[in-house]
Amino acid sequence: MAVAAVLLAFVSLVYVLKGNLTNANQEELIPVIVNNQIIPGSNQAVLTLDDGTNIELGDDHTYASNIANGNNKSLVYHLGKDSQSSSITKFNTLTIPRGGQFKLELADGTKVWLNSDSQLRYPIAFHGDSRGVELIYGEAYFDVSPSTNHNGASFKVVKGDQEIEVLGTEFNVKAYHEDQDIQTTLVEGKVAINFHGIEKILKPNDQAVSHLVNQSIDVRQVDVKYVTSWKEGVFNFEGETLKNIMQVLSRWYDMDVHFENKSLESTRFIGVLRRNQSIEEIMNVIMTTSINNYEINNKRLIIK
Repeated sequence: MAVAAVLLAFVSLVYVLKGNLTNANQEELIPVIVNNQIIPGSNQAVLTLDDGTNIELGDDHTYASNIANGNNKSLVYHLGKDSQSSSITKFNTLTIPRGGQFKLELADGTKVWLNSDSQLRYPIAFHGDSRGVELIYGEAYFDVSPSTNHNGASFKVVKGDQEIEVLGTEFNVKAYHEDQDIQTTLVEGKVAINFHGIEKILKPNDQAVSHLVNQSIDVRQVDVKYVTSWKEGVFNFEGETLKNIMQVLSRWYDMDVHFENKSLESTRFIGVLRRNQSIEEIMNVIMTTSINNYEINNKRLIIK
């Protein structure tokens, strides 16, 4: 994709927008690495069937049934005879752990990319005049099969009190447990968002921010490549605080992060890095411009 090509051209570019550090003696500082157990994330997921059975997916794990097939990267549903004939809607749940990612193709052809620490609940087959899934938590990118392919049936994504209705489009939804809002970013097409009775219509490059505390919605224009780059294997930080950056990195590398110097949490960066880089490579780039030093002990990262 063109977006990925642009991003990769700027891999490892990181610099400080705002900070209060000087690194004149940085070359004299050496990070302390003790039994480093922090590794980049990989394709992995847990599929929970309607009867509660859990099935691991990812490297060295495959899955095959009359309605779905899974390999080390994705899980694809198809319209089997049982799912078409049944009048009872059965639901599966796909859970992505910290340090994981996975791709899902629903029975209607809709493609979903799920980021680390995310969970999606969905029917194994769609019936009637609507198609709906629930993002329980986390982040997901949707490429929705057009309603014209399904007798006009719209597609809905529910997250708590927010409902997104689409006819056929691509968009990203971010709603982690620690987030104070739900961010819905439209890449292509058109979506309608309903949040506590407030409705907003988004056009491409719009991002709706649904505030959980005061139950309001703001809509702003964004550069979608910064929001969706994760599905292309890239971290793209646009003026993010180091605290927010470390939240993203902690999910992907499945690590604990501790700020020894709390004032560093508010330092802001622009940076583009690959998700397959080691944590040492990531931190060494950040260290060249922004922090004095860091330490790794097992799966714990300490920022100094």
